[in-house]
Amino acid sequence: MGSFPMHRILDLARLRARHGTELQPRQVPRPGAVRARSVCVVSGKGGTGKSVVSGSLARLFARVGPTLLVDGDLGVGNAHILQGVTPRGSLGDQLAGTRRMAELVEPCGHGLDLVAGGSGLAGLANLGAVELARLGDGLAELERDYRYLVLDCGAGISASTLAFARAADLVLVVTTTDLTALTDAYALLKVLGLPPRGPAAQLLVNRAPSEAGARAVHERIDSVARRFLGRGPALLGWCPEDPAVVESVNHRVPLVERSPGAPAAQALAQLAVDLREVLDPCHPRGAGRTLAAGTDPRAAKAARA
Repeated sequence: MGSFPMHRILDLARLRARHGTELQPRQVPRPGAVRARSVCVVSGKGGTGKSVVSGSLARLFARVGPTLLVDGDLGVGNAHILQGVTPRGSLGDQLAGTRRMAELVEPCGHGLDLVAGGSGLAGLANLGAVELARLGDGLAELERDYRYLVLDCGAGISASTLAFARAADLVLVVTTTDLTALTDAYALLKVLGLPPRGPAAQLLVNRAPSEAGARAVHERIDSVARRFLGRGPALLGWCPEDPAVVESVNHRVPLVERSPGAPAAQALAQLAVDLREVLDPCHPRGAGRTLAAGTDPRAAKAARA
């Protein structure tokens, strides 16, 4: 039997120090290999609880393997608040060329890292193709070190949200039972476009009064999407209204850690399992690489060659 390559030993030591001793040599990615399976969490409108959902799902994913949470709500990001950390920098620094993406990684503990999106930065609100490609290049450098990548994107149909969603392996749309929320969820799916094959977009009905109410919302969106878009989203599940959510936000601690026995936390724990069952079979395309190729005309031409 040949000796284990020295660079793999060093990589394993680094990952063990960062994420724990449970990692095995077979889990260390090959240099340059795409590893992270990515899910983009979006919503048609604000106020659906999207960031609370993405933050909790990222925490739950991290219990299975190294996870990176990227705040794609550019300019008004708050993912760092919900994780209780104070980032040393944001994506604005990477775009400005003052820091590499790897320098923005903020450890949140227990296998979860965060890259902040920045808050109150007007220049990040409307990024062009060149800036989005630069973000993609930065993510491509990081994602080989993680098992999962969670993109918490801004509400609505901004260019950056659509670009992140199209680059991810899976899209999770968060809505509520409010008419405006489900109308905007369909509008997002319409603009995003649903691929005819591969995993369907997943729908999560948050703050639902009951399972029956959540299924009614899904049936309404699904029937319209099938009629006009040719394909509808799959219902991932639902999460109940829970006062423990507000308490966790105010204390800057993810719900699944502050109140794991709360109804919403238990629902999110099951949703994380169900989401992984859809995500794990996916062949990871590499969200960063796909984002760069899909937004930079030169990169897209090279990718097609």
